[in-house]
Amino acid sequence: MEHLLDVQNLCVAFRGDDHRERTVVDHVSFQVNPGEILCIVGESGCGKSVTSLAIMNLLSRNGHITEGTVLFDGQDLTKLSAKELDKIRGSKMTMIFQDALTSLNPVFTVGKQVMESLRIHLGMAKDESVKRAVELLEKVGLPDPETMMRKYPHQLSGGQRQRVMIAIALSCNPKLLIADEPTTALDVTIQSQIMALTKNLIHELNMSMILITHDLGLVAEMADRVMVMYAGQIVETADVYTLFRSPAHPYTRALLGAVPSIYDEPDRQLVSIRGTVPENYEFLTGCRFADRCDSVCDNCREAAAGKTMYSAGENHSVRCILFSADNTRPNTSGHCTSCKEEVTSHD
Repeated sequence: MEHLLDVQNLCVAFRGDDHRERTVVDHVSFQVNPGEILCIVGESGCGKSVTSLAIMNLLSRNGHITEGTVLFDGQDLTKLSAKELDKIRGSKMTMIFQDALTSLNPVFTVGKQVMESLRIHLGMAKDESVKRAVELLEKVGLPDPETMMRKYPHQLSGGQRQRVMIAIALSCNPKLLIADEPTTALDVTIQSQIMALTKNLIHELNMSMILITHDLGLVAEMADRVMVMYAGQIVETADVYTLFRSPAHPYTRALLGAVPSIYDEPDRQLVSIRGTVPENYEFLTGCRFADRCDSVCDNCREAAAGKTMYSAGENHSVRCILFSADNTRPNTSGHCTSCKEEVTSHD
């Protein structure tokens, strides 16, 4: 199958006030297939949002892609001019941001903002775009769409604003939708409604989606495949069933261990991950998760550790030396077979 999006060795750096560049996304490679939902998971500061912004070339002025390619529908987006990118963004590839209130223009009505994409990208006349905008607002479940067209963003609830953002994102029938924490500020009930609506529309329109989220419950509900990021790197990729059934990387296991379940035993204790995500990756040697990992051994701190993705099964990759040639299966003995140092088993 030909990939809709193929990202290879993507590196992104930001220049600070001291004019020194700091890499925040380090050789990230992944693909999105037509009709697929890929979820990107990880703590804040792991590089999820920066990766999505780099794909669409929406980085701030002090950020830029230093290496890698972003092939979308056969075109390398890193080679296109701003004018050429404008023909793709908003039409073939769209994005829903975290906070709809700050993403929508406060001085224009909802209707005008939905119509804008239709008129710019599809060349619709005013009357035609008004009709289509009403249909879109109705499609995303907004009541009385004709009245909604005349309202301003501040007059809507958080859930209504997010539905407007979805309507704008889907207005030109894009091939790829990137959603960056689209339900962060919403309560659980509205979140469920928004994500169910999004999933239905994606399948109806045969779109692909990249969903960035902290919510592993949402991942279980939405994803076809999952990509776990930590400190600017991909540390594990698998289909959603494999990831939840057989998590391989200690970081993935820790994330899942911190999630409560209605099926938990009364005496189950949730796991907390000590420490925080490191900021200056260039000063780290070996595996970037080593300082927070319960399964760390001496080999984890060697320069070569953390540089290679190993196979943990069919279509399942992990950045952990316990899955190197000497450790083709998750370690259950409590020892690293490379150095024989005792480690803590999660099994």
